Amino acid sequence: MDTPAPPDFQTFLRVANVLNSSLEVDAVLRELLSGLEQLLRPTHWSLLLTDEATSELVFTLARGDVGSSLHGRRLASGEGIAGWVATNNRPLLLPDVTRDRRFSVRMDELSGFETRSIVAVPLRADGRCIGVLEIINATDDRPFTEADAQILGAYADFAALAIRNARTHAAVVELTRTDHLTGLRNSQYFLHCVGDAIVRATPFALVFFDMDRFKTLVDTHGHVCGSAALAEVGTVLQRVLERDEVACRFGGDEFALMLPDHDVATGSARCAMLAEAIEAHTFLRKEDLALRLSASFGAAAFPQDGATATTLLHQADARMYEAKRARKLARS
Repeated sequence: MDTPAPPDFQTFLRVANVLNSSLEVDAVLRELLSGLEQLLRPTHWSLLLTDEATSELVFTLARGDVGSSLHGRRLASGEGIAGWVATNNRPLLLPDVTRDRRFSVRMDELSGFETRSIVAVPLRADGRCIGVLEIINATDDRPFTEADAQILGAYADFAALAIRNARTHAAVVELTRTDHLTGLRNSQYFLHCVGDAIVRATPFALVFFDMDRFKTLVDTHGHVCGSAALAEVGTVLQRVLERDEVACRFGGDEFALMLPDHDVATGSARCAMLAEAIEAHTFLRKEDLALRLSASFGAAAFPQDGATATTLLHQADARMYEAKRARKLARS
């Protein structure tokens, strides 16, 4: 029986170069797995990643004529060969799947594919299984061997390293974009998003708002309560924002939002909805205060009100102060 030759030094050197070439994890993994195809010649391969919230395995990358039908599909915790590998954090070689009761036919039935031989190995990061890499059916119909499993395990180690590097990089990047107090974007990243939209000539509304009488809250209850209230503003916004809307804490008790495909009229209507959400929220319950707060909003639109972020911010800020003065007059 023919067995594949072990990967030579040049193969692993190429893999190392791929790992160092990019932090785009999909591109790196596809390049790695193209080398795997050349060595082991499976008709299909799949890379599944663990959804930490549900412990399900998600088909993230798949190669072969059924790849598109599998992408995004989920295996329950412990389901099938991949589920067993993930649960036990151990590789599994099945030259003939019909002889093993751990094999699940569900994905074959969904894709119209017939699995005959399979090797599945865990992707390990810091000793923890974060996913599974599997190859299915050799192109020459030979059953897979222990030598195949060893090679696949080496590639799984490379793939896990690429994923860990990409996730670490993404986490660091996310920290640089996020305001630590509110969980919203910071002003630097917000202005970057505004600048990109201007370059693309994409219409949007820019909203600026601050909290009414916030200094009184701080003077009365202290800076710790003031910070806690601002964190709750972030929570309220994250609950009601649409997927494509960007919100940031601009500084102090000032916030800004970018609303794609809005003009001043629709942006102002959106402001009214956000103001209602803030006013409906009871702040500082944990501090036994149960306060009601309000905010004043102003909106400007690109390109009608200006062609730069600075111009738009000034216009939105001016309209916010107009709204604040109007609120004061209405209360007097």
